[in-house]
Amino acid sequence: MADHNDEHQEKEGHCIADIIKASVLVWSATLLTVSYLNLVPSMKMDSTFIASLLTGSMASFGVNIKSGNGNGNGNGKKKLDVKTDSNVGIK
Repeated sequence: MADHNDEHQEKEGHCIADIIKASVLVWSATLLTVSYLNLVPSMKMDSTFIASLLTGSMASFGVNIKSGNGNGNGNGKKKLDVKTDSNVGIK
C-alpha cells in the first residue's frame, strides 16, 4: 500500500514539475517576443535574462541549438538538436 502511495506522489511531483517548466518556457518566450517586436514601447527589460530563462527551459526538455560545423565558434549554420537519448520525463 505504501509503495503505491509513494509512486503516486512521485508521479504527481513529476507532472507538477513539467507544468512549471512548460509555464516558464511559454512565459519567457512571450516576454522575449514582446520585447523584440516592441509591442509595448514603455516596457523596458533585460532581454538577456529572459533569453537565458528560455534557453534553460528548452534545455530542461532536451532541446539545444548547436552550430552546424561543430567547432563551437558560431560560424556555421544553426540547427535544432533534440537529444533522443535524454531521459527527461521518462521514468
